[in-house]
Amino acid sequence: MALMHEWVLRSIAFEWKSGQVTVAFDTHQAGIVSLIAEGVIDLHVSQRKPWGPSVHVNEVRELRAGASKRRKLEIEMQSGDVITITARSFAFPDPASNGPVLVEATAHEE
Repeated sequence: MALMHEWVLRSIAFEWKSGQVTVAFDTHQAGIVSLIAEGVIDLHVSQRKPWGPSVHVNEVRELRAGASKRRKLEIEMQSGDVITITARSFAFPDPASNGPVLVEATAHEE
């Protein structure tokens, strides 16, 4: 998603009991906004920096996570690291309004 290109990754919070992951970004234009993942079953975060240090997002890709019908989101950082979240749904922030959901992609459980 080109929308998130150059956003600064601020933090990732995983609320274990509820299975919710909140990823906070600084968009510069709209300030801090958050992507919310619900029904998270898998979260991978690396900080190996194979392309060098960077706090900026390069690209965000949303994929279907196989037969489970859950969604998989990949956040590729400009450092070369890829953060992956597998979840039931994702609510993407609208940087123009600093809050409301721009897109919601929901996969139903089998």
